[in-house]
Amino acid sequence: MNYMLMKDKYSRDSVIRANVELHTAAADVYAETEPHYRPESIDRVTGIIRSLQETTTGQSLLDIGCGRGFIIDIAKSYFKTIRGIDVTPAMLEKVNLQSNTSDIKVYECSSDDIRFNNDSFDACTAFAVLHHLHEIAPTLKEVHRVLKHGGVFYSDVDPNYYFWEAISQLPGEADYSDIVRREIDQILHKDDEIQAKFGIDKETFQAAEHLKHVSGGFKEENLVSEFKLAGFSKVEIRSEWMLGEAGIIHGKETARVAEQFRHYMRSLLPLSRHLFKYVSVLAVK
Repeated sequence: MNYMLMKDKYSRDSVIRANVELHTAAADVYAETEPHYRPESIDRVTGIIRSLQETTTGQSLLDIGCGRGFIIDIAKSYFKTIRGIDVTPAMLEKVNLQSNTSDIKVYECSSDDIRFNNDSFDACTAFAVLHHLHEIAPTLKEVHRVLKHGGVFYSDVDPNYYFWEAISQLPGEADYSDIVRREIDQILHKDDEIQAKFGIDKETFQAAEHLKHVSGGFKEENLVSEFKLAGFSKVEIRSEWMLGEAGIIHGKETARVAEQFRHYMRSLLPLSRHLFKYVSVLAVK
């Protein structure tokens, strides 16, 4: 399916409703099914959260689309004031608010209407969130508003347009390696899996991951423009999770060379950009 040619038939409110329906159904098992809860992902993100605190020398963090608290659980070790927002009450109920070092509160709130004052936070995070939005511009403007001067926004695990474009154009029935076949199935049949597992119909799932299924993910050049228009002074886009990286990390003989291989693949950008599944963003106000 060529998602880039799908007509955008979803409104902002329908996208929010779809996300609430999907994540309510998945709330109980989300931590067991999502790959970012794996140890290697937690280690990577922990380093980034620590760097955010060290870079800003700040104490306050806002996590938008906080879900069950993946980022919040990591941030407890680095930020004294943590606030999380999400549109799904069932997810917010799963957040562990207990901490000996941090003041943590969560709110039912959409990311394009953040209920905090201007210049409230040193850092803001959005992990696997941007592609769930109807459009990103209103959210970026709100994030820019609530960040302090010099504050940093970090997002991650949003689909790379060029990867999805390359995979979606491959013939579906050809003979591929297990790695490539798995990625094709994720694009062509993920909605079938979600329907079987949670009873969520395909249209609802596509609306919930709106900017993946309608726009085909994010282009680096478009993201930079969007962040600049929102007022950010510095924007860094990184290509993340190259095709087959999980196998390299877990392999006994290859784990130690994973970082070198990742560095090499990044040195080939932009020629290799279609081999990275996701993009991440670091943007400074």
